[in-house]
Amino acid sequence: MMRNLLIGILLVTIMLGYSAFAANSRVSLSIDDIHSPVFNVKEIRASLSGQQLSQLEFRVGEIAVQEKIWRNVKLSCTKFQLTDRLIGCSGGRIHLSNSAPLAVEFHLNLYENVLEIEIKPTANESWRFSLHWNENYWRNTLTIANGQAVHVVQWLPDMETMPVPGKGRVNGNVKISGNMDGIARVAAELLIDDLAFSDRNGLRAGENVNMTINWSAEHSSRNNQWQWQSEINWLAGEIFWQPLFFSDGGYSLNLTGVLSENNINLNNGKIVLHDIGELDFSGVLARPGNNLIDFNLHATSLELSTLFDQILRPFLRSTAFSEMNVIGRGSFAWRYHQGENKSFVLDLHDVSLADRRERFAFYRVNAHIPWQANSATIADISILSGQVLRVPLGAVRVPLEINQSELRIPQLVLPVLDGKLKLENFIASQQDKNWHWQFNGELLPVSMEKLTRALQIQQMHGTISGVIPKVSYVNSIVAVDGTLLFKIFDGMVTANNLKLIEPLGLVPHLAVDLAMKNLDLDLLTRTFSFGNIQGRIDMEMQNLELAGWQPVKFDAKLSSSAGSYPRRISQAAVQNISALGGASAVAAIQRSFLRFFEEFSYSEIGWQCFLRNNVCRMDGIEPASILVKFESKGYVIVKGGGIPAITVIGYNRNVGWQELINRLKRITQGNDPVIQ
Repeated sequence: MMRNLLIGILLVTIMLGYSAFAANSRVSLSIDDIHSPVFNVKEIRASLSGQQLSQLEFRVGEIAVQEKIWRNVKLSCTKFQLTDRLIGCSGGRIHLSNSAPLAVEFHLNLYENVLEIEIKPTANESWRFSLHWNENYWRNTLTIANGQAVHVVQWLPDMETMPVPGKGRVNGNVKISGNMDGIARVAAELLIDDLAFSDRNGLRAGENVNMTINWSAEHSSRNNQWQWQSEINWLAGEIFWQPLFFSDGGYSLNLTGVLSENNINLNNGKIVLHDIGELDFSGVLARPGNNLIDFNLHATSLELSTLFDQILRPFLRSTAFSEMNVIGRGSFAWRYHQGENKSFVLDLHDVSLADRRERFAFYRVNAHIPWQANSATIADISILSGQVLRVPLGAVRVPLEINQSELRIPQLVLPVLDGKLKLENFIASQQDKNWHWQFNGELLPVSMEKLTRALQIQQMHGTISGVIPKVSYVNSIVAVDGTLLFKIFDGMVTANNLKLIEPLGLVPHLAVDLAMKNLDLDLLTRTFSFGNIQGRIDMEMQNLELAGWQPVKFDAKLSSSAGSYPRRISQAAVQNISALGGASAVAAIQRSFLRFFEEFSYSEIGWQCFLRNNVCRMDGIEPASILVKFESKGYVIVKGGGIPAITVIGYNRNVGWQELINRLKRITQGNDPVIQ
């Protein structure tokens, strides 16, 4: 339109001056400025020269449309003609700053009221503009034949984040018609092939994109409104729109609505997503800020596997859900009114979720979860089976109560192997745009044999049970307010100051203080193929920190429990304990009699490890020099007592954590050492 206006000004000027200056060899026109709310033009210079004034030259110092500026624009025509019915230009050229000249022709038929302009950037490319008018009506048509998308770049506003085309072809037309009161109808039908685009930062890009665009709008003078509709079909190609990536096409967007002075009404909208399903929506935006007032969105029977992989997973890269697989179907409905969420309903149909690392899985989930802004609702959720860290979970029905931004589960009993996990007083609420939750509960006895088999670790015996005090989640931190209490190996394990940071992140961080009291060494050593030890031990592990479930720091101390009980240790156990303390770590008070006994008496067992920077600083009950002369560098791990008695001394003070783990693996992998 800008270019057409300037050409019109030139033609009118020529017509007025031609008869007066036809005898001269040159006619010139100068205009300093033209201003309007839409555009500004500066330094306009036009001239006709040559025989019969057959050469036209038109220069503009600056053209500004919104934030787009062109400087030093030039139109030249070597074959200009003017008659009483026709003004025409053949062999014209338009010179824009920083671009190659464009071939142009134009013809104004004053008898038929027709203006035609054709721009041919390349030999097989055409952008043809035509204008027809009479006293009551006019219409414009832009017809594009094999248009190169790269030529559109110079007409786009300068926006750093806006993608610009690098290649592609455009075919189709754009039609605008109206009357003396203004524009009455706009319609566009475009076919775009082999489009490639990108932005400056590489966050939005496309390759080999084929699409069709159909858009129309019609103005009603009676109520001063525009009725509009659009249809966009993406047929093929690849698009990356950080962080989403789509390929193969098969997507479409259809919209119909009304544009008025105060609102944009979206009456019907539909998005079709390839291999996912359809989403229907409607809404109202307030002008001029385009603020959302009302919005309704609903979808039925969406394929969740593709939806999760293509749309949801990219936003969950830094969480534990990034490696989750989802199958099944889902439906939802969302209503937004006057700046507030009014309702949301989610339905899941035979949905299964499974983590690729086997950290968790839930199978055959069916749910109806309704939420209302101003009333309480009850959700119906059922899970046929599942597992956490390979531990099987049984069928469960979740009695979820929803009251605006608060969720409650009064009591939930979840089958775990042959036992049960009881959760009580679960409350979750949204505070400061973040979710907080808390609960307490109890673990009813679970077989350690079944549990360790499920965890695929060394088989253990007995049962595990425990009391779970108040557990809360605030600011991505799970904390236990009180002491976690468990019974295992006929003893008691307590956990204090427990904090789990970023539990759903890729590298969760755990901090806790553990205390184990009166553990049965017979059960413990029999479990780990360590050789047999009779007795009981206490163990403290203070300042324990795990990153990604690997220990990075702790202060561990193991010692014999107080009290009277049998204290015996086998040859195999002696040798294995010695291996932890380093080569040649056995120092026997009664060495000469060792080969005649299968087990020995002891009075005390003790061992310490302080882990820092992947190095374990080890110690024992007391310095070896107290018991054995000249053993100034060692430390006592097993202190002899009774007959026959044995003392085990360790020598290595500093051992790499991984080396220590390797020693334990070698000890517990079926080795049965014999003392010679």
